[in-house]
Amino acid sequence: MAEGNGGGDPGSQVDGERTEDYQKLINYGLNEKVAAKLDEIYKQGKLRHEDLDERALDALKEFPVEGAVTVLKQFLESNLEHVSNKSAYLCGVMKTYRQRKQYNTDSMTVNPGKGPDEDNLKAILERSGYTLDVTTGQRKYGGPPPNWEGPPPGPGCEVFCGKIPKELYEDELIPLFEKCGEIWDLRLMMDPMTGQNRGYAFITFTTRAAANEAVSKLDNYNVRENAALKVNISIPNLRLFVGNIPKSKSKEEIMEEFSKRTAE
Repeated sequence: MAEGNGGGDPGSQVDGERTEDYQKLINYGLNEKVAAKLDEIYKQGKLRHEDLDERALDALKEFPVEGAVTVLKQFLESNLEHVSNKSAYLCGVMKTYRQRKQYNTDSMTVNPGKGPDEDNLKAILERSGYTLDVTTGQRKYGGPPPNWEGPPPGPGCEVFCGKIPKELYEDELIPLFEKCGEIWDLRLMMDPMTGQNRGYAFITFTTRAAANEAVSKLDNYNVRENAALKVNISIPNLRLFVGNIPKSKSKEEIMEEFSKRTAE
């Protein structure tokens, strides 16, 4: 079956025999070359056909063939150990590829850094019992802690950490913030265009006291030579957008209406 569907295209003959899912991809309407690359990923065990939803398959079907093959090659080379939703992750990779093409930054490479120390990270996860969920936009550690009972932490328990060096990951950040108290979760924001962190993270503690301790101990902390962190209590954005206000309404009338809604 594989040879008959290959059409003589070398790209569709990778690794010889096809899995039974290859024909499903062809029947779905994927290009043979794209289906062959995806089938290669299936055979290496980095993805199952059942992991892909219609959104991802439709995106691959509509993508330019060479672009789709490039995206799948990048996906194959990615560290997917902590990626829970691989279908969404693949869609994110496609979106990033499209943005790079749009802004003519094809010389950029995704995930150019060494990434976290996987041995240290594995040890942290085994010790804490937390999970790490990786997407193209963030790396989220924890939330909630194992065996947690009760509501999530309230206001004042989250800190913002800025000026994080690009090569720094949660394998170094977690032990640093753990010294201040129990972590609920840590979200390191990632730049999908470069694969590096965006230079900031949000850390939620189980108590306000721990968050205040983090600000006290780690604000202006030299995590690297000439690289001091900026840590402060995270303030939620309370701005409210209201549209379709009649132009005939005066400022006083608008304020009066809001006061009626917010009065206790």
